[in-house]
Amino acid sequence: MDVSLGGVRVQDLGYRWGSSGKGEVLYFHWNSILLPKCIAEYVVLHEMVHLHEPHHTPDFWLRLDRAMPDYAQRKEWLAEHGIEVEGI
Repeated sequence: MDVSLGGVRVQDLGYRWGSSGKGEVLYFHWNSILLPKCIAEYVVLHEMVHLHEPHHTPDFWLRLDRAMPDYAQRKEWLAEHGIEVEGI
C-alpha cells in the first residue's frame, strides 16, 4: 500500500470498526480481533486506503479494489454480520 503509519491504536470506537486519524494513525475497534481473518483484513486495508484517499470517493473504492478485488463481498459480509460480533 506504500503508506507510512504514525501508529496503530486499539480501543472502543463505538459503532465503527476502524478510523484513520491525524498523524497517519490508524484506530481499530478492539472487537476487530473477533472478526473472521478475511474480514479483519478488509477493515485494515480499508483504513490504510484512507491514508491516500480520506473520503469514500470513486478513487477511494478504485484503490481498494486494486488492492483487494473481492472487497465488496467482504464489505457486504461485515454489513450483514458485523452486528453479530459480540460487543458491537
